[in-house]
Amino acid sequence: MNAPVVSAEQVVATLELISGQELETPGEVLYAARREQPSLVATLLSAWESEGRRLSPALAHELEQQRGRMAFYRDQWARLPDRPVSLKGLEFADRYPGGLLRYMNDLDLWIPDRDRLWALTGWLLAEGWSMHTASFVRLGGATQVIVSLRRLPGDPYALPYGIELSTLAYIGDGIAAPHRTEAPADPVVKNLLALLYERFEQPYRVRDLIDAALLLGGADEATLARCAPAVGAAELWPEYAELARLLRQSPFDVPDLPGERRAQVRQSRSRRRARVLRALRRPLRLAATTLQLRRPGTAILERLSPRAALEAGLILFALPVEGGERADVLTLREYGGAMWAHTPVGRFILVHGTEVDEDLLAGAEPVGAL
Repeated sequence: MNAPVVSAEQVVATLELISGQELETPGEVLYAARREQPSLVATLLSAWESEGRRLSPALAHELEQQRGRMAFYRDQWARLPDRPVSLKGLEFADRYPGGLLRYMNDLDLWIPDRDRLWALTGWLLAEGWSMHTASFVRLGGATQVIVSLRRLPGDPYALPYGIELSTLAYIGDGIAAPHRTEAPADPVVKNLLALLYERFEQPYRVRDLIDAALLLGGADEATLARCAPAVGAAELWPEYAELARLLRQSPFDVPDLPGERRAQVRQSRSRRRARVLRALRRPLRLAATTLQLRRPGTAILERLSPRAALEAGLILFALPVEGGERADVLTLREYGGAMWAHTPVGRFILVHGTEVDEDLLAGAEPVGAL
């Protein structure tokens, strides 16, 4: 199947679909994109430019800056000494046709082996990246790690570059849709799952529909047939059904995955309900995870110790601090009323709310930011 083409008209029509607005002028389109879908602006400008529309000097400069951002990420990816698994960003961007540009906030890398994650993090720090935050969560009897790095660009008014390294392949809601430590090898299947898992973080955006159209619109029947059981195994048919409905309403021609959709959605929902019912055997864990998803910082979370929160399956956010003992392997310790992670790349204080009590730092100087 030939790869689909994306036009400026299709981008605008999809923006109208998601925003529920009728946009009559380029100025209205650009205003709506900046206000509601900022990740779409680079794609919109590049689509106009590729079709011969003359951009103002300011918009042309903005587009050139975004191209420079993408070039930076491609160069960084090419120079990595290790070869982790890339998710979403660059792999979607490579599918954009012609001069069409996809905005990337950060580079998402999956490294299932924790030792490799520390090694690559150390290399990036030596390359001039700085530690921003980290997260820790217990899954499958092991502590999973997410490390976020940032680097300031030459332009002080531009957003920092970001890299996220994770031993988790996908992050669900932690209850009905568990986090996952494995990802399929097939790039279409792998990135479709990544797109569906993002629905737990936010509603589908225009960029998600364009990504899905380019991912699935150029896929052959055999690839689509491989996608279906992967979506079913992850129990993500409700998220796929919502995405497919939006794609049918969009101007893109995207084939559906095979199968009887209603039955697939019912099966996923039934299995999710069963998982929630099993979680009721550990009501504190279920309540804490639900509260973290919906109302972080509530009383029940504040009453939990960091270790209890970790064992309950909550994601603990970590602030890097200067000094302190490092460790060859991840070591979690409780002292001074706080939990600390000693790692090969530094020391972190772990919290399961939204704030860090300065008294818990005991004079340690934060070097990152929550």
